[in-house]
Amino acid sequence: MLDMIARPLPATPSNGTYRDMEDEDNARGPERDETDRFFQLVGPLMADDQEELSRKLAEINRRSSEGSGR
Repeated sequence: MLDMIARPLPATPSNGTYRDMEDEDNARGPERDETDRFFQLVGPLMADDQEELSRKLAEINRRSSEGSGR
């Protein structure tokens, strides 16, 4: 009969706990490594005018086609 004694269950986090932590993290903004990687990818495409952007895109296309064997 002692096996039938109700034991309290360990506390479990509520469904909102993880979401609250995620919201708090998102409110802090992007982390340094995320922004660094973004600017590494986008930096070469930044241009002051349309002609400069066109030249940069043409250079990127030329380099990518050389690497792919096209």
